[in-house]
Amino acid sequence: MQHSEVRCIYSGTILTPHNISIDHYLPWSYVAHDRLWNLVPTLPEINSSKSNKLPNKRYFNKFVLQQHQGLTVCYQILGLQNWLKQVESYLMDLKISNSLDLLEIDRLRSAYESTILPLTEIAARQGFEDWI
Repeated sequence: MQHSEVRCIYSGTILTPHNISIDHYLPWSYVAHDRLWNLVPTLPEINSSKSNKLPNKRYFNKFVLQQHQGLTVCYQILGLQNWLKQVESYLMDLKISNSLDLLEIDRLRSAYESTILPLTEIAARQGFEDWI
């Protein structure tokens, strides 16, 4: 937030240190982890409203763009070695072999499409509700 404007992907509201909450894009009750690649800053009231529901597909591109923004800022301020430590779960879970591919928006979107979209479909079949 100190290096770039951050907006809620669901409402478009600019987030500040006084109005921020961290949401699990795919519900924690489904994925059961707190890995960074599945976390997204949002407004506290939106996080409460979304609860254990699946975000509608309309939010997917904004989610990927925000992840890309966060990765890019972190790469710039952390330096390569510290950044590599932070992105380990992205590489492993999104099945990306070259860490610099995380900074390429098309490669990142493709990795998210092949990981999150199938998980969303499975979760929906298991009864997780769609949320707008």
